[in-house]
Amino acid sequence: MQDDQEERLALLEQVLDAIYEGVIVTDTEGKILYFNKALEKMEGLKSSEVVGHYLSEVYQVSPKTSEHHLVVKSGKPYKEKARTYFTAEGKEINLAASSYPVCKKDKMIGAFSVCRDFTRIKDLINKNMTLHRQMQSKLEDDKPLKNGTRYRLDDFIYASDKIDRLINQAQKAALTDCPVLVYGETGTGKEVLVQGIHNASPRGDEPFIGINCAAIPETLLESTLFGTVKGAFTGAEDSLGLFQQAGRGTLFLDEINSMPPTLQAKLLRVLQERRYRRVGCTRELPLECRIVTSTNVDPYACIEQGTLREDIYYRFAVFTLFIPPLRERSYDIEELVTYFIKNFCRVYGQRDVELDPELKQAFLNYHWPGNVRELQHVIESSLVMLNPDENKITFEHLPSFIRPKFLQHKTQQTLKYAPVKHDLRQIIRDTERQVIEDALRSHEGNITRAARSLGIVRQNLQYRMRKLGIKNQ
Repeated sequence: MQDDQEERLALLEQVLDAIYEGVIVTDTEGKILYFNKALEKMEGLKSSEVVGHYLSEVYQVSPKTSEHHLVVKSGKPYKEKARTYFTAEGKEINLAASSYPVCKKDKMIGAFSVCRDFTRIKDLINKNMTLHRQMQSKLEDDKPLKNGTRYRLDDFIYASDKIDRLINQAQKAALTDCPVLVYGETGTGKEVLVQGIHNASPRGDEPFIGINCAAIPETLLESTLFGTVKGAFTGAEDSLGLFQQAGRGTLFLDEINSMPPTLQAKLLRVLQERRYRRVGCTRELPLECRIVTSTNVDPYACIEQGTLREDIYYRFAVFTLFIPPLRERSYDIEELVTYFIKNFCRVYGQRDVELDPELKQAFLNYHWPGNVRELQHVIESSLVMLNPDENKITFEHLPSFIRPKFLQHKTQQTLKYAPVKHDLRQIIRDTERQVIEDALRSHEGNITRAARSLGIVRQNLQYRMRKLGIKNQ
């Protein structure tokens, strides 16, 4: 019997040592019984150095404040608590820990925690933000403003009446201090607009802090916003949250529809009370910053899908601004093309580059699902494909992933607008033939769907195809 238990214990230890999550087990008094290899790597400690010692001897926690003590006392688990702390060597650790009680026949015998390390993810996020700022510095003539922004409302590139009205609305929003919600598809320039509002507001001299809620793991988002205090699980160090970092300035929460509903509820309370608590702290701090949010999906659709709480939407949408997609403001495309070509020519040391007239027309007719960001990427990718002796961007310089779409558009436009030298009867026949062939091509030769799109019955379409000599391929 004892041999079986020892084999099972050895098997269990090998399994726990093989997983990527850190595992620590203690008895009811907080004495460490097990410390797996993954946690050794996270903590920079050896199992032989901690097993047999109490949590308070290894970490900066008291016997009554450690989560293992709270779990043993309450009998309830603590799930997905984000923690930031430093090892003895000064290495910063960011993890999410879930602690569980261990019972045997209704008797509490200990507790254990499962930890996931987010340090590398946080490092990657910080590196990405640094690279983004470096790239932006190359694309802008002026230096970054001292408040952490790069843009003013004057930096919005446009020629359409829709954006002109939007800028006027943004200027009015800047003069108020009420919450603002910006709705626009991905790549429409939401952060450019929000930074412009901040710089046009009385808070313009204060910090601007922006965060994409979809880019931060759920377990880190709460501590990122609220901050942490020293003493929260495994010796967490004091960490300022974004509420505190923003001070009297503006905090921009991009893609708030990606924020977990439970955290949205906490955020709603902060907005209503204008006070918040750092994770692990009982003292409340005043909220002094202005909060601006955005969504990349229609807010009402978010409410229906359950990704945005209805109560927090009405709290944030005191002032709502909608940035129309690029396909709905073709007048802006030419302005943006000229702007991006000029900027990238300076970055890559090129001169007097222009867009082929035929390609320019294709740009004006393309639907741009990625909006301004996609247009910027296409211009940059095309410009770097130019040979030293070339100064005109053509269809051949387009990125490979998008070139077929533009070439297809070019072919269709050529067929559609090719000059004809026939009488009116022939023009009508040619036009009808072109319309039917386009419908068949769009529906991959399915006559029923093509007929429905043309507003006629299947038999009528077949008769017209025979009359015009159209073969369905």
